[in-house]
Amino acid sequence: MGMQRWARALAWALAVWLGAVAPARAAECADLWDWLNKACRRVVDTYDHGDNDLLLSGYSWHTPWTWTAEKRAEENANAWGAGWGRSVEHEDGDTDTVYVLVFSDSHSKPEYNLGYAWNTYWGPRSGVQPGLGYTAMLIARTDIANGWPFPVVLPLFSLRYDKVTLFSTYIPNVGGGVNNGSVLYVFGKVALQ
Repeated sequence: MGMQRWARALAWALAVWLGAVAPARAAECADLWDWLNKACRRVVDTYDHGDNDLLLSGYSWHTPWTWTAEKRAEENANAWGAGWGRSVEHEDGDTDTVYVLVFSDSHSKPEYNLGYAWNTYWGPRSGVQPGLGYTAMLIARTDIANGWPFPVVLPLFSLRYDKVTLFSTYIPNVGGGVNNGSVLYVFGKVALQ
């Protein structure tokens, strides 16, 4: 048991280290296939040229049509946590973000997220802007894959006003059956520049 904990810690330390040294490794993006090179460059450029963000985690709604009332009562809806990100807003309003986020999952255990997000927005920047996008990330939780990081891609729905953005995503029922997945997760971002 202790060895698994060390291995998971080492895997996360490696993931964080790779994220932190991305600017130093930027030239190596060119060594990848063309499509992967473009994705790598976008992440590295966002990290290098982005402005700092504070991420705040808040709420998980377990959908009543896929969870029993008893199980919903046991689950943690207060997904409190925080993180740090770097974002680049383009002239057309599209925004790229790289981030790390830790929050309390449905079982009140820490969930670790390291990822990239892309959003597009409509309307004038001076008002409230609705947006859509996606996030691709590595997640680690104790109840899935024995805590080992695994990849996830999820949709993002957002409302942005000035320096504050409210996000939500839907985590679908992947394992099938009742009391698995189907969670609406809400979190926010505050631009620090």
